Amino acid sequence: MLNGHGDDTYKYKDIRINFSSNVYNHFCHDGLYAHLASRMDCIRNYPQPTPSDLEKEIATLHNLSPENVIVTNGATEAIYLIAQAFAQASSLILQPTFTEYEDACKQYKHEIVASPIPTRGGHLDNISCILNSPLSGGRGGLLLWLCNPNNPTGHVIPKQILETAIASHPDIIFVIDESYAPFTKEELVGYSDNTPNIITLHSMTKEFAIPGLRIGYITGPASLLSRIRKCRMPWAVNQLAIEAAHYLLAHRNDYTLDLNALMAERERVAIELSAIDGITVYPSDTHILLCRIKGTTAAQLKDFLANNHGILIRDASNFQGLDEHYFRIAVQTFEENTHLLNILKEWKH
Repeated sequence: MLNGHGDDTYKYKDIRINFSSNVYNHFCHDGLYAHLASRMDCIRNYPQPTPSDLEKEIATLHNLSPENVIVTNGATEAIYLIAQAFAQASSLILQPTFTEYEDACKQYKHEIVASPIPTRGGHLDNISCILNSPLSGGRGGLLLWLCNPNNPTGHVIPKQILETAIASHPDIIFVIDESYAPFTKEELVGYSDNTPNIITLHSMTKEFAIPGLRIGYITGPASLLSRIRKCRMPWAVNQLAIEAAHYLLAHRNDYTLDLNALMAERERVAIELSAIDGITVYPSDTHILLCRIKGTTAAQLKDFLANNHGILIRDASNFQGLDEHYFRIAVQTFEENTHLLNILKEWKH
């Protein structure tokens, strides 16, 4: 297991503004709290060994069969289940990206090739070059792991380009983590029942801002998901998380983001951050902003903001391909973003 994720509030006292995880922190959960309080007696019994009722509900939402859905203890459990189901496979991982892909693949003895993420304007040629690289395929097959939208960059590989790559490489299983789908206006591939080589990861944790409950799911072809099901641990998803998921799916309209406003705010923050001496901001298709600071390290900046202002950012130095000067934020409200900007403008490092 890797250390150094976002939302490590347990390391600090009195964090008041959290930019460090890729969750939008301003949904009102009063209805969810009340529902869970009314269902607390459920903890006196075991949940379903596998949350099949919830899988049926999610399948209906996506116009799929229940065989095309696996509910997991967050999207992270899904990553480790897939790596286990395809143990000793060859895995291509585009970097920088969520570090758990590589960690899970190492745990299950994959042959790993890490490659830089294709730059804008050259996606198709670069992806084709990567996918045609000489790999043995391993005993578990050949997988490509994509976080799309990507963490930590916020980039989205255009749908048409990715669909072309998927269709051109039917021998490769595309594991596409769409945990940040709710935070982009770009069109994504997703999973449909006529695509035999896509496994898609989804995160209710991110969509509904409930990281403490750990709830996610996989969609994909029944032939691949049956392989993953064999690796599941019984009762991996607790009953309170299942209750929360049922409630949230029934109240999706209460959790609708104004994406136009969020993207406009991201653009404002990016422009103002870029105007601060020593800070470079990279383009993003989501509310995530990857930044680089000169003259100090991200760890030093993080400690300064946390200890002096109760603000938490993500030290991004442990992403492969990034160094100790990279940090990441997830845009929040206008007032919170402005507060951070004002502190950074006045900070002397």
